[in-house]
Amino acid sequence: MATPLRELEGTWDQIAAQIGDLAGQRLRVVVYSADETKTNIPDTRPIEEILSEIAASVPPEELAKLPPDFTSQLDHYIYGSPKR
Repeated sequence: MATPLRELEGTWDQIAAQIGDLAGQRLRVVVYSADETKTNIPDTRPIEEILSEIAASVPPEELAKLPPDFTSQLDHYIYGSPKR
């Protein structure tokens, strides 16, 4: 069984403080320049978490504009196929 990935982020001192927990494990180290903003770092969160965050940012008045059968007739509303 594969070991789950573990992501650490911080300064070298913050990471170095956790070295003992990583003994005997394979590591991949990616170093970003100090001036690089967080927006340039790839988002490695699960897709469900990202989509939930996006959905939570939609104002309720915009959600109210969706037709009541939107999810059951998604192909119709996205691709124009006949309703089932």
